[in-house]
Amino acid sequence: MRDALRRLVVWMHSDRYPTWSMPESTVHSLEEALGPGWTVDVIREPTFAGGDGSREIPPAVLRAVADAEIYFGFGISRDLFLAAPRLRWVHSAAAGARASLFPEMCESEVVLTNSAGIYAEPLAEWAMAAVFYFARGFDVAERGARECRWPYDEMAAFGHPQREVAGSTIGIVGYGGIGRSIGRRAKALGMRVLAVRSRSPDGAVEGADESFGPEGLVEVLERSHYVVLSLPETSVTTGLIGASELARMRPDSVLLNLSRGGIVDEDALVDALGSGRIRGAALDVFREEPLPADSPLWTLENVLITPHAGAISPRFWEREMDLMVSNVGHYLAGGRMENVVDKRRGY
Repeated sequence: MRDALRRLVVWMHSDRYPTWSMPESTVHSLEEALGPGWTVDVIREPTFAGGDGSREIPPAVLRAVADAEIYFGFGISRDLFLAAPRLRWVHSAAAGARASLFPEMCESEVVLTNSAGIYAEPLAEWAMAAVFYFARGFDVAERGARECRWPYDEMAAFGHPQREVAGSTIGIVGYGGIGRSIGRRAKALGMRVLAVRSRSPDGAVEGADESFGPEGLVEVLERSHYVVLSLPETSVTTGLIGASELARMRPDSVLLNLSRGGIVDEDALVDALGSGRIRGAALDVFREEPLPADSPLWTLENVLITPHAGAISPRFWEREMDLMVSNVGHYLAGGRMENVVDKRRGY
């Protein structure tokens, strides 16, 4: 080793997007939490905040992790992991963990934690904004504005697309930290909340009027005016919403995807939207990102597209720092850490 100090390496830096660069105040908080005998190496090379550590790893990062005990980044790649034989704990500032679960990581005793829940508040607000966008016909009004046309007939005639949010039903597929935050807001607005969890619930679920295991997905799709996808992408959930599932949704329903693009069959969704089989879709994530210019999703009038930006918040580092500092304390004390990823389940 370069010295006798135990080492935490942090690679959370973006030249283009300050939102994803760890501030110095957070670095100081980590140093204080670790205490004497530790050093914190902060790598200022640009990284990719999408959850896989980076598409390319600069040599400076590989050198830094060679004797690191802890690594903090936006996920970790296989090459980076193999360059760090002393690792005992990896923390990801991303919510998803799939890209970090390569065989060597899964077979190791290295603890992997993620930031699930850190993004719950802004994503819940994104979901509710999308609900109101379609409930009040803003898509119709926006189209009229673009065409310099007064769309009153479309918004007021028989069969108009508007409804009151209160009294409508929202199905939340994936009822973790993000799902519960959405559920709380929906309940406060007078909505009926149906929750789908990865396992059948044993009893009442916080904030939900009804709760289901995976076997209840179809029933929730059939009953919901709004279907929110807030679950991790795993081998089980990839392609979860395909043509048959979309066919079970109400014709006046809206699909909201704020988790991962691979959970939805995008071609089937385009068909359902283009044919008017469902009312609309609000999408923050896509099969390919950035969304290609030739994607038919761009041309559909009943789609709200945001560029995987639903989680952006000026309070991100406040919440992330609290989680990291808390887990540093647990790690040093040998206690149970928060947000430990189940490598077998994938989240």
